[in-house]
Amino acid sequence: MSVKLLSICIPTYNRCDILDETLRKLFANPDFNSEYIEVIVSDNCSTDNTKEVVSKYPSVKYYCNDTNTSFYNLTTVLCYSTGKYIKLYNDTFNFQFGALEKMITRIKNHENDNTNLFFYPNFLHNHNTIKTIDSINSFFYHCSYNTTWTAAIGFWKKDFDQIRNKNKYAALHFPQLEWMYTIVNNGKLTTIYFEDLFEVTVPKKKGGYNVFKTFVEDYLSIVKKEKISFYIYELEKYRLCKKFIYPWLLTLLVTNRHSYSYETKGVFSIIFNKYWYEPYLYPMLILFWFKKIL
Repeated sequence: MSVKLLSICIPTYNRCDILDETLRKLFANPDFNSEYIEVIVSDNCSTDNTKEVVSKYPSVKYYCNDTNTSFYNLTTVLCYSTGKYIKLYNDTFNFQFGALEKMITRIKNHENDNTNLFFYPNFLHNHNTIKTIDSINSFFYHCSYNTTWTAAIGFWKKDFDQIRNKNKYAALHFPQLEWMYTIVNNGKLTTIYFEDLFEVTVPKKKGGYNVFKTFVEDYLSIVKKEKISFYIYELEKYRLCKKFIYPWLLTLLVTNRHSYSYETKGVFSIIFNKYWYEPYLYPMLILFWFKKIL
């Protein structure tokens, strides 16, 4: 049996309706070619009809964990893959028109050039462009905290297999960061395609953890351990504060809180512990309270 070119790896838990729609659209995609692509689902011990939904798609390789392993399931589903390039694919994703064909073509083009290959959504200053980077500093400059998003996670399987501690940050909800940082530091050039390839189906209810602790405390503590410059670290903190923390404050505490189940206990304490000495924090908080009063 020939090795597939691309493994689409889907971790899921109790979202059978959304997963059904995701799989239906994936297999109905005119660019889907089973000669090149395998689809894998790792069910994190769902209590809904996930197994029955997946059974409607016989070519899907289905695995079910004995217990809910939380974010460790991201590692699990990738370990089931057999393709040359492995792509983490959220159960809420759908390829935009023509996107799957683009990805397959680019994987073919880079298959033998001994470089790392990433596909990132449009982000910050990078829109519909290609970047070649040669350092972890450059990686942070161009990708920032977008490295945490499932849509950005994909790499050659041979490089993933060489990562020794694949679950180093799984308990902190970020196993993907160890994968990406290790691969970027493997001594090869990294080619990144920035382009929006996916549409996202938003679940009726999102959450289950403290988004501020996860990103302000845990994410920044992981970043701090990397060998990046002082400037890049401070830039990362600023971007996270302006483009992620502040919008989430507005979302959770002012506008659509009923749509989320994220824990918000101790939010301001968490932010102050990490940002109290940063001068840009206080104008943001003043603006936040002004909007909240209005």
